[in-house]
Amino acid sequence: MHDRTLMEKMLFAALVSCLSLFSLSGCNDISKAPAPAPSTSTSPGASGPLSISTSSLPAGTVGLAYTATVAGSGGTPPYTWLVTPPLPTGLTLDATTGAITGSPSAGTIGTTSHSFVLQDDAFQSVTTALALTVNAASLAIATTALPTGTVNQIYPATTLVATGGIPPYVWSVNPALPNGLVLNVFSPGTISGVPLAGSNGTTSPTFTVTDAAIPIHQTSSATLSLTINLAVTPVTITTGALPNGQVGHPYSFTLQASGGTLPYSWSVMPALPHGLTLNASTGAVTGTPTAASTVSLDFTVRDSTAPLNQASTRLVTLEVTN
Repeated sequence: MHDRTLMEKMLFAALVSCLSLFSLSGCNDISKAPAPAPSTSTSPGASGPLSISTSSLPAGTVGLAYTATVAGSGGTPPYTWLVTPPLPTGLTLDATTGAITGSPSAGTIGTTSHSFVLQDDAFQSVTTALALTVNAASLAIATTALPTGTVNQIYPATTLVATGGIPPYVWSVNPALPNGLVLNVFSPGTISGVPLAGSNGTTSPTFTVTDAAIPIHQTSSATLSLTINLAVTPVTITTGALPNGQVGHPYSFTLQASGGTLPYSWSVMPALPHGLTLNASTGAVTGTPTAASTVSLDFTVRDSTAPLNQASTRLVTLEVTN
């Protein structure tokens, strides 16, 4: 009897070793060993035949915490659990308690089958196959706002963002976007174009995204506000002339502009007379001229209209006297 019990323990240890390598097919040597005679007896202190009472596992969701427990009964506790093939990435099995915990990772969506092995303290073991399904995270639209556009100007290309579900996504919008704007309905769902005359105002289109889940696609919708402004008034330099300067005397004059979109940016060609500088942000010409001269200067102002800046240039004469 002692030799038989020892043989059973050695065979089971070899089986568990093979299972820990996640493959039963490689345990060919075990099949060649003499099999012990069947026995229906239980070890002292056993409460009935060893069995796995769990018949199914709850589904998990990518990115969400998962908790389930495979349970056994009978035999001689304490128990030891083993599973093959490995659980989906992100999930682990507690070999002592049979608890399955963790958070399924992306890429584990689908249903897999796993063999759970329960061994008791008397080296008895039972096995059951359980299916585990991991679902995609709920589909949602993450974009919460859209940039403002301007009639007859290129709209800032904006890509709608969705999370969860199973890419690739397909987008739709209702009602249609303002005239001149289009939505790329396939991933990545980009809004682009040039708003045309008459498209100014604020609308509230509802965007819907549909994923590629099979057999039933998930959908999610979001209503976003979209404002199109009238065309910006052209930027213009309103300064018509510069006051004369005098050698050795401080000089200060600020150029003026109107229209466009603030703030402005200023530049000048050719360079100002020696001793004078132009403030690119304010349009102020300041300094102390060092020599007499008369120069013709092209001052240019550029506004901040997006995405294309407007510009205006004006020829002005500056005379510096002794």
